[in-house]
Amino acid sequence: MKSLKKSIIGVSLIGLFLLTLGSQLVAGETEEISVSENLGAITVNTEFLTVRIVPDQAHLMWWYGNQTDGNEMYKLQLMKIREFMGDDDVLDDQTELGGLAYNLITSAWTHDIVEGDEEVTITLSLEGLVNGADMYLVMHIYTVDTPVEGTDSVTEALTEVKFDILVNNWDFSPAAQGLAIQSYLTEVQHRNRVRVRNGTAAENGNTTRTMQFESEEYNDNAVAFAEWSTFADIYNATDDYEETIQVGTAYFEDLATPPVDTPGFADGLGHLWLTYPNYGDNMKLVHDPTIGINADAFTDSLGLYLGTIIGGLTLVTIVAIVIVRSKK
Repeated sequence: MKSLKKSIIGVSLIGLFLLTLGSQLVAGETEEISVSENLGAITVNTEFLTVRIVPDQAHLMWWYGNQTDGNEMYKLQLMKIREFMGDDDVLDDQTELGGLAYNLITSAWTHDIVEGDEEVTITLSLEGLVNGADMYLVMHIYTVDTPVEGTDSVTEALTEVKFDILVNNWDFSPAAQGLAIQSYLTEVQHRNRVRVRNGTAAENGNTTRTMQFESEEYNDNAVAFAEWSTFADIYNATDDYEETIQVGTAYFEDLATPPVDTPGFADGLGHLWLTYPNYGDNMKLVHDPTIGINADAFTDSLGLYLGTIIGGLTLVTIVAIVIVRSKK
């Protein structure tokens, strides 16, 4: 009888331990952002998010939680900036690519990190591109929710990275219809089945579009995303606002440089082109993408998992108590 009672106490203590663990994992209190550099990479940690930036590859990986790596790791890599031709300002396929081009996977990037009271700003600079142009990626991680100017979106604190794409002084070829930036989206751990898909109308909102990482491991929920505004602003050489242009999209693989992938894991639309109609020479283009995680998708799954365990242990405890009482 004593051993049975000890077992009941042991099961109850385990249940209480898991309940406490669950509350610690789901509800953190710190809002600090930390930044470190090691082996050519910049790592940003918050309570909910880890971002690893590889400057010389215009390459970002991010995952849920403040940890060395994640069970799933999401990747956005900017690969090329290219002009496109054709009979309109819509990029239809790779046959319309032509004119000036630059490979963004290059060691020519430099970087700068500024840590403020409410945000960390990381700027990647690529100066002296073809035709004398410069390109910058200005990334922001905020400690407070921050509206995205001109949209109905908000960059959520500690779970998202907003970055401005700036292209300065691009002189277009005579026949160029516009400019396109090729990017590659995928999940790199290949432990779970993750599908990259277009966002729904509800996910996109009125002024943005998204690509969603949908995970089978987390009940087919969208666990991470890349988001961008459907417009970009154009400024002149003295930084005066000139106009707003519409940002287009295209989805196809540039067959000359296909990224290495592992079949059977990452499904869907990985090859994304952001396109900008010809906006004139010697201007500055400013566009606002964002990457991040949907923290609720992880905490809801964790809560369900812990709830199942704790519920099962509670049931075992109740049954054991009934057995003990019935033998008295």
